[in-house]
Amino acid sequence: MRANAIRRTVVILSCLVTCGLGASSATAQTPQRVNGTTVTMTPPTGFEPAKDFSGFADQKTKSSILIAELPPQAWPQLSALFGSLDAVRAGFKQKGIDVATLDKVPTASGEAFLASGTQTVADTKLAKWVALAQGSRTVMITVQAMPASTLDDAAIKAMLRTVSLGDAPSVDDKLASLPFKVRPSAPFRVLDTMAGSTVAMTVGDKDIDPKGEQPLLIVSAQLGNTPVLSEDPAVIAKTLLRQTKNLDAATIDSEKKVSFGGVSDAVLLEGKTDGSKRFVQYFATGPNGRFVRLISYFAADRSDELRPAIEKIAGSVEFK
Repeated sequence: MRANAIRRTVVILSCLVTCGLGASSATAQTPQRVNGTTVTMTPPTGFEPAKDFSGFADQKTKSSILIAELPPQAWPQLSALFGSLDAVRAGFKQKGIDVATLDKVPTASGEAFLASGTQTVADTKLAKWVALAQGSRTVMITVQAMPASTLDDAAIKAMLRTVSLGDAPSVDDKLASLPFKVRPSAPFRVLDTMAGSTVAMTVGDKDIDPKGEQPLLIVSAQLGNTPVLSEDPAVIAKTLLRQTKNLDAATIDSEKKVSFGGVSDAVLLEGKTDGSKRFVQYFATGPNGRFVRLISYFAADRSDELRPAIEKIAGSVEFK
């Protein structure tokens, strides 16, 4: 998988909102299949299957274990990132993570890389572990521990030894595991779901599109526990747009209130990128204060062809 193809995958992942993670006691429970993924694992005591993403959450401590899966073609480049301590330090430094150690841990499905370190978020220094494993999918497991957590390297390694990777779930199973309802509409087709909170769709026969030539549509839900009820939805929508890779310099041509996600006062932004593409973004805040958004961008001369399908997909989105 070429570097620019990986970057296109990052475009999709950039639509995920940062999840506040932490931890609790590391006493083993029973093995559990993570919905919508290939992963079966035993989480630490206190962690239950998450409702809003793929992984486990400890509601008492607002802690999480996040599972993200990428296509198998992503393995060569990502495993190279974990190829040496210097390489993984340089790669994660761009994300604000200071990596201290790099190990290999045996799992039920072969060895996994494990990087451990810290990350400072809002003046709070958090412990962080990122594991990379290979099965029918490329699997990344991220654990982030609050200062009061008792999790340590030994506990994380014990957890990883329980990981087994099976066959990829069906598209229907992946869609069913999302925290919102959505139905694809031709000519768009599902590429994949990610972290149990995002689905990506495209038009065309390429699953890997290094040049970004095919139309792309992404629906994603908010990760984390912080509601946004007190914020102006239009302000949040514009902020998310600016934080999306390749859309930070987009020009907004129109802004209006629409119905989306079952919400009557959702926000629709439309405009153009700094190239020759158009974009549309729907944004809605649900009754629990969390949000869902749909964003699509495509060649400007395909707008008339694609807009009916985009609107139909947007009309199918509902909070669960």
